[in-house]
Amino acid sequence: MLHIKLGDRRANPDDPMGREWVGYDPSVPVDELFDRNRGVWVLGPRADRERYAVFSYTGDHRVKFVAEINGLERFGNRRAIVGRVLDPDDSLAKRWIEAPAPDSFRNPTTYFKEPGAAASTCACGCGEPVPTSRSFLPGHDQKAIHARIIKQWGGTIGFIDWFDATFPV
Repeated sequence: MLHIKLGDRRANPDDPMGREWVGYDPSVPVDELFDRNRGVWVLGPRADRERYAVFSYTGDHRVKFVAEINGLERFGNRRAIVGRVLDPDDSLAKRWIEAPAPDSFRNPTTYFKEPGAAASTCACGCGEPVPTSRSFLPGHDQKAIHARIIKQWGGTIGFIDWFDATFPV
């Protein structure tokens, strides 16, 4: 899961998303808090694999809302979450809202594995477990690429011929 830490509400001039302010304000509905704080963050490749984000407030170190991630949009070298706030009655939201923040690291965005979550499996489709920081077991990215090349073009030469014809130099 992605963990985003929010400070107090503050002005946000010259924002690429056009927001006048960002941060946490307890008087604002969570849907608006999400809109104000869904970006712009420095998010690594792991963010592409996350399905949920918890947003905590650094003032009391508690989670204030949980959002489902449907995608990420780019703003220069930073990104913003595209998604929706989970209803407070959602089982995941119930577990996290007002729970202690999952970490207190200084970085405003971190990742964590939810306790009891199933192990991640290799993205090649082999079903083998992988560390949460990886998508593939070593060498399995190449196996996945070559399997798709063979399926579509019959082999590497077929792919090269297609590529060169489609994207001439």
